[in-house]
Amino acid sequence: MKAVQIVRAGIAELIELDRPACGPDEVLIKSYAAGVCGSDVELYQGTRPAEYVRYPAVPGHEWSGVVAEAGERVRGIEPGDKVVCEGFVYCGACANCHNGLTNLCEEGYNEIGFTRPGGFAEYVAAPARLTHRLAPEADLACAALLEPTAVVADSFLRAAPRPGAVVAVIGDGAIGQLAVHMARLHSPAAIVLVGSRDDRLALGRRMGATHTVNYHRDEAEPLVLELSRGLGADFVFEGAGKAQAVEQSFALARRSGTVALQGIAGGDGGLTLDPDLFALKHLTVLGTFGANSAAWTHAVLLFTAGLLDLAPLVTHRYALTEYQTVFDTLIAKQQGTLKVLVTHATDERAVAR
Repeated sequence: MKAVQIVRAGIAELIELDRPACGPDEVLIKSYAAGVCGSDVELYQGTRPAEYVRYPAVPGHEWSGVVAEAGERVRGIEPGDKVVCEGFVYCGACANCHNGLTNLCEEGYNEIGFTRPGGFAEYVAAPARLTHRLAPEADLACAALLEPTAVVADSFLRAAPRPGAVVAVIGDGAIGQLAVHMARLHSPAAIVLVGSRDDRLALGRRMGATHTVNYHRDEAEPLVLELSRGLGADFVFEGAGKAQAVEQSFALARRSGTVALQGIAGGDGGLTLDPDLFALKHLTVLGTFGANSAAWTHAVLLFTAGLLDLAPLVTHRYALTEYQTVFDTLIAKQQGTLKVLVTHATDERAVAR
C-alpha cells in the first residue's frame, strides 16, 4: 500500500508499506481522507515536542474511511461501514481511563498519526473500541474533521455554557470556527469571534457568530462589555495559540466566568498576567489536550444528527501524491487556506472497493 512517511524533520516520502494485519480486536480501515493541522506541520518541520512523535512517522490523526476487515472478536462493526477513529490508543485500565480521561492514559502517549501510522496510509489498523460508525450517507470528507470537532467538544462538555450566555471565541482558524459552530448549539445570547482575517471572520458569521472583531482594526472588549451589560463574557474559548490571545481571554471573561485554553502557543513568548487575576475574578480555567472518548461520541452524534455543517471549512483537497504541496501550502499560510484534506480517492464509492 502507498503511504506518506515523514522520515525526519523536513523530509517526507511517498513509500510502499505492507498492508497491516488485522488483529482479533481490531478493524482494518481503508482511509478515504485525512485532514492536515498545525501539529502535522510541526511533525514535518521537526518542531513538535519529542515525547509526542516517533520518527519515521506516517501522519494523519484527522481521518475517515471505510472498514475493509473486522477482527474475529469485533462486534457491531462490519466491512463496508463508514467510520472515524479516535487518535489516543488508551489502556482502559488505569485510573485516568476509568475516570473518562482516555486522552491522558497513564500508560503513556500513543496516538495514531504520531507514534503509530495514521490516515496518510491507504490502510490503517486500529482497535475496534476506538472506532465510531457513521451513517451510510455520511460525507467522508467532512467526517475527517470530526477529530478537531471532538477536541472542541471536549471543552464545551466541560464548560457547559448555559443558554443565554455571552460567548467569545478568540482565533479564526479551524478550531475557532468549530468553537463558534459548537457554541451556537448552546443557545447563547451572542457569539463574538475575534480574529485577524476578514475572509475568515465572514466565514465565522456563516458558522454561527453573531458578531466579529478584526483585532487589527478594533478592540473586542468594548463590544463584549456592551453585549453583556458591562460584565464580560460568560465563556471564552481561546483557539489562536498565541500568548497574546491567552491574555485577552482573561481580559474578556466576566467574574465567575469560564476560560477554555485550547490553542498551543509553541513557546510564543511568556505571559504577563496578574497572579491575583484568577482569584479576584473567580475564574474557572480549562486546558484541553486532545479529546476523550465521551467527546468523540458527542461529536459523532451531532454529526450524525445533521447538526454540524463542516463542509465550509474545507478549502483545499490534494491527492496523496501531492503531499509536498500540502506541506508547502500550509507552511506558507497562503491566503484562503483553512482546512486542507489529503484524499486517497476522488469518489467515496471507490474507497469501499
